[in-house]
Amino acid sequence: MKLNISILLFNVLFCLLLTVPLPAIVSKSAIKTDGLKLLPISHYYDNETNYILSINNSIRFENVSFSKYTIVPGDNFWKIAKEFNVNIDTLIAANPFWNSLLAVTGQTIVVPSKKGALVFIDKTTTLEELANHYEAEVTDIEIQQISNFSKYHDRFGTLPFGIAVFIHGSKPSVETMTEKLAHQYTLREMFRSPLGGRFTSFFGNRRHPIFNTRKFHSGVDIAARRGTYVGAASPGKVIAAGWMGGYGKAVIVQHKNGYKTLYGHLSVICTKKGRHVKSGQLIGRVGSTGYSTGPHLHFTLWHNEKLINPMDVLW
Repeated sequence: MKLNISILLFNVLFCLLLTVPLPAIVSKSAIKTDGLKLLPISHYYDNETNYILSINNSIRFENVSFSKYTIVPGDNFWKIAKEFNVNIDTLIAANPFWNSLLAVTGQTIVVPSKKGALVFIDKTTTLEELANHYEAEVTDIEIQQISNFSKYHDRFGTLPFGIAVFIHGSKPSVETMTEKLAHQYTLREMFRSPLGGRFTSFFGNRRHPIFNTRKFHSGVDIAARRGTYVGAASPGKVIAAGWMGGYGKAVIVQHKNGYKTLYGHLSVICTKKGRHVKSGQLIGRVGSTGYSTGPHLHFTLWHNEKLINPMDVLW
C-alpha cells in the first residue's frame, strides 16, 4: 500500500513539473546541430486549419504575438499589413499555405505583431546557418517558448510540429512557401518599385478620370510629387523614350525573360533609346503630361507582349 501511494505521489509531482514552462527563450544550444533543413509547412501540419489552431493555442514567443484576422469585403493583404504595422513579407512568412496573394472574403489569416519571418525547423538546424540563410544576425532569431512537456516528449520521440522561430526583420524563404507562391515571389525579386508613392488606380476595368467612361486600365498609377525620382524597375535596355500620346512623356524598357515596362506621364525623361539601365537607375521624373489629372507615374508591365498585373511584382 505504501508503495502504491509513493508511486501516486511521484506521478502527481512529475505531471506538475511537466506543466511548468521553460524560460521565455529556449537555450540556443537546444537546436544546435548539423545542417540547415527548411521544410514545407506540410511536413509539420496536415492543413491550414490545424496550423492556425497551433499558432493560436500552442506557439508562444516572448517578444512576438500572433493575431487571427478574417478577411472582409474590400480587404487586401497590403492594406491589412499596413493596418497592423507590418509588411507583406511578414504576412507571407506567417501564412505558408497561401497559393496566391488574392484575399478571399471569409479567409482567416495569421498576423504577427512584429515584422519578420516565422519559420519551422527541426533539430538539425543551427542558428548560425539559419541566420546566414536569412541574411540576419543570430541575435535576430527568437525561439518559441517550449514547455517541459514538449521537452520530455522530445527525449522519447520528436517534437510533433517542429520548432517555431521568428527572425526579426527578415523576409520569407521560398523553400517554405507553396510552389505557386514561390514562383510569384521569385518573380517579385526580379523587380523593384520605380518610386515610392501612393497607389491611386489599379490594373483592370475602371472609370476613366478624364473621359468618364468605363475603360480598361493597363497598369497601375502611383501618385507622387512632381519631380520625384523614377528608377528602372529592373535592369534592361531602353527601347523607346519620348512622347507617347495619352501617356505623355514616357519610357519603355525591355528586360530579360520577355518582360517589358512602361513609365508614363513623366515631366522629364532622363535617358534615351538604346541605353542600358540598371535596376533603380534614374530614367525620368514624375509629371502630369498626356492624359493626366495630376502628378503621378503610370506603370505598365508586359510578359511576352501580354499585359500582366504590375501588382504581381510590386509588393
